[in-house]
Amino acid sequence: MNSINSTKTKRIFLIFLILNTLMVISGIYLNGSALHRYLNPEYIRDVAIDTMGMLAGSVLLMGLYVENNADKRSRSMFRMIFSLNNLFFMDMLSSFAEGDSSYILAVTIINTLVFMFEDVLGYTYWTYVRNEANLKGKFLNIADKICLAALGISLLFDVLNIKFGYYFTINEGGEYIDAPLEGLGNSAILIFFIMAAIAIFKSTDNTTREKLVLTSFESFPIIAYVFGILTEDYSWTYPAYFLSLLFIYIRVFLERGMRIAEQEVTLTKQSTQLMISQIQPHFLYNVLTTISNLCVTDPEEAEETTVLFSQYLRTNLDSLRNQDTVPFATELGHIKTYVTLEKKRFGDILNVEYDIKEQNFKVPSLGLQPIVENSIKHGIRGKNSPGHIKISTSKVDKGYKIVIEDDGVGFDMSNPVKSDDGRSHVGMNNVRDRLKQMCNATTVVESSPGNGCRTEIIIPE
Repeated sequence: MNSINSTKTKRIFLIFLILNTLMVISGIYLNGSALHRYLNPEYIRDVAIDTMGMLAGSVLLMGLYVENNADKRSRSMFRMIFSLNNLFFMDMLSSFAEGDSSYILAVTIINTLVFMFEDVLGYTYWTYVRNEANLKGKFLNIADKICLAALGISLLFDVLNIKFGYYFTINEGGEYIDAPLEGLGNSAILIFFIMAAIAIFKSTDNTTREKLVLTSFESFPIIAYVFGILTEDYSWTYPAYFLSLLFIYIRVFLERGMRIAEQEVTLTKQSTQLMISQIQPHFLYNVLTTISNLCVTDPEEAEETTVLFSQYLRTNLDSLRNQDTVPFATELGHIKTYVTLEKKRFGDILNVEYDIKEQNFKVPSLGLQPIVENSIKHGIRGKNSPGHIKISTSKVDKGYKIVIEDDGVGFDMSNPVKSDDGRSHVGMNNVRDRLKQMCNATTVVESSPGNGCRTEIIIPE
């Protein structure tokens, strides 16, 4: 089930994807129209590098856009690629405008934006690493503040450079001239790289290979920059950034594909365990015994019970084939079938109340019925008096709340409930895991001896 945030993220992705497409089209058009003025190999090479970088970046952005679940890493990756595409675009425009005295102001603004987007690219790299490294605590708070302050200060000086020219100036011929303090324009990026390197080093969630992939965003451009110093050709710095982004992108989506495959296997295994756990021999024997007795005392009710039992079995078997969520109304129907079968045995000892205010949401198949079964099996059956179970749903902020509570014997939360064969009752753990994986739901269980049990589930919209 996609969240509201995922929908908003995809809309934002689409807006920036459209802006990126417009940049590609306009950049190709402007530089294409200038080929008759700049028919030299160096110009054509620079434009080709920028164009191919933007086109390849657009493909990666499209891949991120079509993803159904945009997590923090996906959003950070999207911002990194978009920032790099802006650098390719500005570099392309710079190639178009430099050397023409009629474009002095344009060249000044374009190169200022180059400095600014380099800062933004470095900061988006930091935000990606902080999410990837999954760090918490004092270091993260301090590093965040340092990086944010470095970004703000650097952007301010980028703008001030237009007036004071300490990074670069543009001469009367529209040519870019290095200023003595040009190297300071990369000081913020250096801060981002240092903080990111420390975060990667401190991370315990990433393997050595993953750390090498992450640091390639620092090492590749540095190698390209050193190569530029030796050859006086700095045109390969941005492609070096892109090559690193491509490695990180491939790693992220390969890992995501493997994670999805593992989750599917886990969900299939859990569904099988749930189905088996809910068709234990004692339950089959009890229902069949009930039907057998009713055949003698009340044939019509025996027929009705047989139909209910077949519906119950069909739903459990269907759950093996259905790995998607089902409407809450479908799961509620299965719960009512199960409760009706149990009431055939327990009569007035078992009482179930339904307070359904909302049902326009989905849950995993067999996602709630095991909770009701636990209330009957481990709560109501242990009482010496009639027991009650209440199932309610309601709308809460940005989601839906399901509450299943009973007035049974309860249990000690520190002492896991055991099934009849003495094993730990894995059904509830499977239910909780499937609710989390398939609906991003949170499940809270409260119980104590003599005070029944209450299970609260919050499912985001």
